[in-house]
Amino acid sequence: MQTPAPSQRPVTPDAPAGWQPAAPAYVGVGTARSGTTWWDQLINAHPDVVRLPGTPKEVHFFDAFWDRGLDEADIARYHAYFARPGDKLSGEWTPGYMLDVWTPALLRQAAPEARLLVLLRDPVERFRSGRTLAENRFSVGSTARAAANAAFNRGVYADQLLRLWSAFAREQTLILQYERCVVDTAAQLARTFEFLGLDAAAVDADLDRRANASRGPKITLSAWQEDVLVRRYAPENERLAALVPELDLLLWTRPT
Repeated sequence: MQTPAPSQRPVTPDAPAGWQPAAPAYVGVGTARSGTTWWDQLINAHPDVVRLPGTPKEVHFFDAFWDRGLDEADIARYHAYFARPGDKLSGEWTPGYMLDVWTPALLRQAAPEARLLVLLRDPVERFRSGRTLAENRFSVGSTARAAANAAFNRGVYADQLLRLWSAFAREQTLILQYERCVVDTAAQLARTFEFLGLDAAAVDADLDRRANASRGPKITLSAWQEDVLVRRYAPENERLAALVPELDLLLWTRPT
């Protein structure tokens, strides 16, 4: 196994005295533009959850190992991001982990007991939000066509879940629906805390304030493009519903 060069290895923050490195108690693995920053902040508002200063919401640790794999030193470096005092919980939320084909196996190697969080959103709206972000972050070499293809693939949720469940037991995964989180935030947050083994009554957070919401105008999909997306996502959503029957796909129904 080839070891990443030092310049390619993620830099870990220093821990305060008394904080011990450990595998993350939870890892959010998906999906982008689905309210993950908002939900991550609500989780971190719990008094029994801490995040080491310098550890971002999205660690992206495994990006450097897509063609190499991990060794014990790499795993220890990953654990250093989640140093914490006593019996507090710590974790991260990198939405690309569920999308990248190599990451579930690497995550299983580094954190086999972690609780996994997945937040899904109507794939057409997720596409629109993702394209809006891409329009605002174009870099040299990017094209609208390539960005649109990437945005579409992020909404093919069934394949991503099956890939995740090839590495982790389904019981380690909590699947949340963005639309439910918006309309019934308290109940869905309580469900999240229960899954993580936390006391739902112990948190005092602003449940109505959504973080990282899109600012400014969203891109406009043509009627033709929206119709294509709805029809193309329909069989994918049926596959998803068979895997996760508790999802309410009526929340993703578009007005006629």
